[in-house]
Amino acid sequence: MDNDKAAASNLVDRTEITGSCQHKTDPNGRTQWKQWMGSITATMSMISAGTVYGWYTTCISRLTSPEAQVQFTTDEGGWLLSLTVVGSMIGPFIGAAMADSIGRKKTLLISVLYFIIGWVTVIFARSVTTYYVARLILGIGVGVSYTVNPMYVSEVADINIRGALGTLIATNVFTGSLFACVVGYWASIQVLTMILLSVPILFLATFIWFPESPYHLAAKGRYEEAMAAIKFFKGIQDEVEVREELDFILRNINENIDRQSFREKLSELRLPNNRRALFIVIGLIAAQQLSGSFTTTSYLEDLFKDAHIALDPDLATCIVLAVSLVSCTLSTYTVEKAGRRPLLFASTLGTTTTLGILATYILLETRTSIDISVVNWIPILDVILFQIAYQIGLGTLTNSLIGELFPTNVKGIAGATITVTDGILGSTISKLYQVIGDHLGIYVVYYFFTGSCLLAFFFVLAFVPETKNKTFAQIQIDLGDSELRCVKRRNKD
Repeated sequence: MDNDKAAASNLVDRTEITGSCQHKTDPNGRTQWKQWMGSITATMSMISAGTVYGWYTTCISRLTSPEAQVQFTTDEGGWLLSLTVVGSMIGPFIGAAMADSIGRKKTLLISVLYFIIGWVTVIFARSVTTYYVARLILGIGVGVSYTVNPMYVSEVADINIRGALGTLIATNVFTGSLFACVVGYWASIQVLTMILLSVPILFLATFIWFPESPYHLAAKGRYEEAMAAIKFFKGIQDEVEVREELDFILRNINENIDRQSFREKLSELRLPNNRRALFIVIGLIAAQQLSGSFTTTSYLEDLFKDAHIALDPDLATCIVLAVSLVSCTLSTYTVEKAGRRPLLFASTLGTTTTLGILATYILLETRTSIDISVVNWIPILDVILFQIAYQIGLGTLTNSLIGELFPTNVKGIAGATITVTDGILGSTISKLYQVIGDHLGIYVVYYFFTGSCLLAFFFVLAFVPETKNKTFAQIQIDLGDSELRCVKRRNKD
């Protein structure tokens, strides 16, 4: 372990020399605005992913009403969401394989086809089965986008803005959800779906002009194209500085990574540092799902109806999603100043508190004779505060860490593993939400979410490293130190 740490320290010394231009202001016009534009445009595919979930949130009550053109039972409506999750577990394997073979950019562009085909199928759907097929296809598009976006964004971003750009993924998911809910508040299902069809087309028309990730190009041995991408994203004109940047990239990747087989990449994922990185991110993914954010958002209208809030449930849903979007944007501006760990601490404690209040309110509303109608504004205010707490940390930073903790050669398979785990947890919790709520009461579910967020606080305290302004080599040293501390703790016990 000491030899490994020494080697990693030497790597830091070398990369600090070749990569030092990542931290300084270049007098020859070095810029970062194209990195912002490239990342914003790339993550527009996540707006499409957000519209998939926003469509469900705003349309499910209409589909289960007697006036629906294609009427769903409550159970069939639940399968609409579940099949989306199933598709999102298939998509990561497609996305990971394509991202390593044809590149991050082309894979994101191809993901558009899933969204276009899915929405067109919804437009012409005249049966429950056709809706099922459409949601499965849309889910695959979601899975591909979720897997490839962290790879592309982390590979085009300078170290000092990498975290901020990583939060754009979650921000644009909520942008899509809010857009779908706001439009759906006024439009019919048919009109809403036609409008949502324009989102992936707009992404295709804008993102196609941006270069491939320089990391992928360098890994493929396409060094001239890699240098051209570096020039574009970083605004560098000096050839020597461009070559230094390329050297920096090559020192952080194995030049033969894309000739590795799936089994070899899986073996790489089992290496101590990668295994620990996977443990950290899956732990945060579990915290996301066990906080109830996905389930609560999916059933937000039903929750507000059951809580007898003072506002129209549809309008309240739009307000909550708008606040979520603002909170995501706030995280984008604060993550590089505050760091990852402080925001995760604040997020887990904030979600613990707000979920505890919501659970208690639902308990008093449904299991006691206490009249709390005078404070029926509490659920919407509490859910808003929950979304603020969730989005400043848990909701946004997990995607950033996927891009920061893993080496280039295992990002694809790691992202696929994480997205599938997310899908399994999401579908399981969505089903248990209804089952436990029906048998024991929704308040029991939210007390469970409360306890999960409290455990997440201690998880962050014990395992999650700070990655702010650190090179990949420095992060690997931190992961190695954490592994060494765990081994010493086990030996001591």
